Amino acid sequence: METEKQFDVRLKSAERHHDWRKKGMEIHATQLQAFAVMAMKAPSLVAAGGVVAALGFYSANYSRLKSVPSALDDFNSVLTWLFLALLVTLAAPAAAYFSQLFYSEALASEKYTFEHPYVEETRRSKRFTFAGDIARWSSVIFTTASAVCILVGGLNFLDLVAKV
Repeated sequence: METEKQFDVRLKSAERHHDWRKKGMEIHATQLQAFAVMAMKAPSLVAAGGVVAALGFYSANYSRLKSVPSALDDFNSVLTWLFLALLVTLAAPAAAYFSQLFYSEALASEKYTFEHPYVEETRRSKRFTFAGDIARWSSVIFTTASAVCILVGGLNFLDLVAKV
Protein backbone atom coordinates (compact mmCIF):
# COMPACT_ATOMS: atom_id res chain seq x y z
CA MET A 1 0.00 0.00 0.00
CA GLU A 2 1.26 3.45 -0.96
CA THR A 3 1.52 6.18 1.67
CA GLU A 4 0.32 9.70 1.02
CA LYS A 5 3.92 10.96 0.90
CA GLN A 6 4.90 8.26 -1.62
CA PHE A 7 1.84 9.16 -3.68
CA ASP A 8 2.86 12.85 -3.71
CA VAL A 9 6.42 11.99 -4.73
CA ARG A 10 5.17 9.72 -7.52
CA LEU A 11 2.71 12.36 -8.69
CA LYS A 12 5.38 15.09 -8.79
CA SER A 13 7.78 12.77 -10.61
CA ALA A 14 5.11 11.97 -13.19
CA GLU A 15 4.36 15.65 -13.68
CA ARG A 16 8.07 16.36 -14.24
CA HIS A 17 8.30 13.60 -16.85
CA HIS A 18 5.16 14.87 -18.58
CA ASP A 19 6.60 18.40 -18.64
CA TRP A 20 9.87 17.12 -20.13
CA ARG A 21 7.95 15.40 -22.90
CA LYS A 22 5.91 18.50 -23.62
CA LYS A 23 9.13 20.53 -23.76
CA GLY A 24 10.45 17.98 -26.27
CA MET A 25 7.35 18.52 -28.41
CA GLU A 26 7.99 22.28 -28.37
CA ILE A 27 11.58 21.73 -29.47
CA HIS A 28 10.42 19.56 -32.37
CA ALA A 29 7.94 22.24 -33.43
CA THR A 30 10.79 24.77 -33.51
CA GLN A 31 12.91 22.37 -35.56
CA LEU A 32 10.05 21.93 -38.01
CA GLN A 33 10.05 25.64 -38.67
CA ALA A 34 13.84 25.76 -39.00
CA PHE A 35 13.88 22.90 -41.53
CA ALA A 36 11.08 24.47 -43.53
CA VAL A 37 12.80 27.84 -43.81
CA MET A 38 16.56 27.39 -43.69
CA ALA A 39 17.29 23.86 -44.88
CA MET A 40 15.71 24.47 -48.26
CA LYS A 41 17.78 27.56 -48.99
CA ALA A 42 21.47 26.69 -48.84
CA PRO A 43 21.88 23.57 -51.01
CA SER A 44 19.37 24.70 -53.60
CA LEU A 45 21.16 28.06 -53.93
CA VAL A 46 24.46 26.27 -54.52
CA ALA A 47 23.01 24.03 -57.23
CA ALA A 48 21.06 26.88 -58.83
CA GLY A 49 24.16 29.07 -58.74
CA GLY A 50 26.10 26.32 -60.48
CA VAL A 51 23.49 26.12 -63.22
CA VAL A 52 23.58 29.90 -63.69
CA ALA A 53 27.39 29.89 -63.80
CA ALA A 54 27.39 27.08 -66.37
CA LEU A 55 24.86 28.88 -68.54
CA GLY A 56 26.87 32.10 -68.28
CA PHE A 57 29.99 30.21 -69.31
CA TYR A 58 28.09 28.67 -72.22
CA SER A 59 26.81 31.98 -73.54
CA ALA A 60 30.22 33.66 -73.18
CA ASN A 61 32.10 30.80 -74.85
CA TYR A 62 29.59 29.49 -77.39
CA SER A 63 31.83 29.97 -80.43
CA ARG A 64 34.71 28.08 -78.78
CA LEU A 65 32.38 25.35 -77.48
CA LYS A 66 30.92 24.90 -80.95
CA SER A 67 34.36 24.29 -82.45
CA VAL A 68 35.17 21.40 -80.05
CA PRO A 69 32.70 18.56 -80.78
CA SER A 70 32.94 16.88 -77.38
CA ALA A 71 32.62 20.19 -75.52
CA LEU A 72 28.85 20.43 -76.04
CA ASP A 73 28.43 16.88 -74.73
CA ASP A 74 30.55 17.80 -71.73
CA PHE A 75 28.49 20.93 -71.19
CA ASN A 76 25.29 18.87 -71.27
CA SER A 77 26.83 16.55 -68.69
CA VAL A 78 27.59 19.52 -66.44
CA LEU A 79 24.01 20.77 -66.70
CA THR A 80 22.61 17.28 -66.11
CA TRP A 81 24.59 16.81 -62.91
CA LEU A 82 23.78 20.28 -61.61
CA PHE A 83 20.06 19.96 -62.38
CA LEU A 84 20.06 16.54 -60.71
CA ALA A 85 21.76 18.11 -57.70
CA LEU A 86 19.07 20.77 -57.63
CA LEU A 87 16.29 18.16 -57.66
CA VAL A 88 17.89 15.98 -55.00
CA THR A 89 18.62 19.08 -52.92
CA LEU A 90 14.93 19.92 -52.86
CA ALA A 91 14.11 16.41 -51.66
CA ALA A 92 16.59 16.51 -48.73
CA PRO A 93 14.96 19.25 -46.63
CA ALA A 94 11.53 17.89 -47.44
CA ALA A 95 12.55 14.53 -45.97
CA ALA A 96 14.10 16.31 -42.96
CA TYR A 97 10.89 18.26 -42.47
CA PHE A 98 8.80 15.08 -42.62
CA SER A 99 11.13 13.34 -40.16
CA GLN A 100 10.54 16.07 -37.59
CA LEU A 101 6.82 16.01 -38.31
CA PHE A 102 6.72 12.24 -37.70
CA TYR A 103 8.80 12.56 -34.52
CA SER A 104 6.46 15.26 -33.22
CA GLU A 105 3.46 13.05 -33.91
CA ALA A 106 5.22 10.17 -32.15
CA LEU A 107 5.69 12.31 -29.04
CA ALA A 108 2.09 13.47 -29.19
CA SER A 109 0.90 9.86 -29.50
CA GLU A 110 2.63 8.64 -26.34
CA LYS A 111 0.55 7.67 -23.34
CA TYR A 112 1.02 9.67 -20.14
CA THR A 113 0.57 7.73 -16.91
CA PHE A 114 1.14 8.30 -13.24
CA GLU A 115 3.02 5.03 -12.78
CA HIS A 116 6.71 4.57 -13.57
CA PRO A 117 8.00 5.14 -16.35
CA TYR A 118 5.26 7.84 -16.61
CA VAL A 119 5.38 8.00 -20.41
CA GLU A 120 4.72 4.90 -22.50
CA GLU A 121 5.06 4.30 -26.20
CA THR A 122 1.96 3.27 -28.08
CA ARG A 123 1.64 1.38 -31.34
CA ARG A 124 0.90 4.68 -33.03
CA SER A 125 3.94 6.43 -31.53
CA LYS A 126 6.19 3.51 -32.54
CA ARG A 127 4.91 3.72 -36.13
CA PHE A 128 5.53 7.48 -36.27
CA THR A 129 9.02 7.01 -34.82
CA PHE A 130 9.78 4.38 -37.47
CA ALA A 131 8.48 6.68 -40.22
CA GLY A 132 10.60 9.51 -38.78
CA ASP A 133 13.69 7.28 -38.86
CA ILE A 134 13.05 6.41 -42.52
CA ALA A 135 12.55 10.09 -43.43
CA ARG A 136 15.67 11.10 -41.47
CA TRP A 137 17.88 8.57 -43.23
CA SER A 138 16.32 9.53 -46.56
CA SER A 139 17.33 13.11 -45.85
CA VAL A 140 20.90 11.98 -45.13
CA ILE A 141 20.98 10.02 -48.40
CA PHE A 142 19.51 12.93 -50.39
CA THR A 143 21.97 15.38 -48.85
CA THR A 144 24.91 13.12 -49.64
CA ALA A 145 23.64 12.53 -53.17
CA SER A 146 23.26 16.27 -53.67
CA ALA A 147 26.86 16.91 -52.62
CA VAL A 148 28.07 14.14 -54.94
CA CYS A 149 26.07 15.56 -57.87
CA ILE A 150 27.43 19.06 -57.28
CA LEU A 151 30.95 17.66 -57.01
CA VAL A 152 30.66 15.62 -60.22
CA GLY A 153 29.07 18.56 -62.04
CA GLY A 154 31.81 20.88 -60.80
CA LEU A 155 34.58 18.50 -61.87
CA ASN A 156 32.97 18.09 -65.28
CA PHE A 157 32.80 21.87 -65.53
CA LEU A 158 36.52 22.16 -64.75
CA ASP A 159 37.27 19.57 -67.45
CA LEU A 160 35.17 21.56 -69.88
CA VAL A 161 36.99 24.80 -69.05
CA ALA A 162 40.32 23.03 -69.59
CA LYS A 163 39.20 21.85 -73.05
CA VAL A 164 38.01 25.24 -74.22
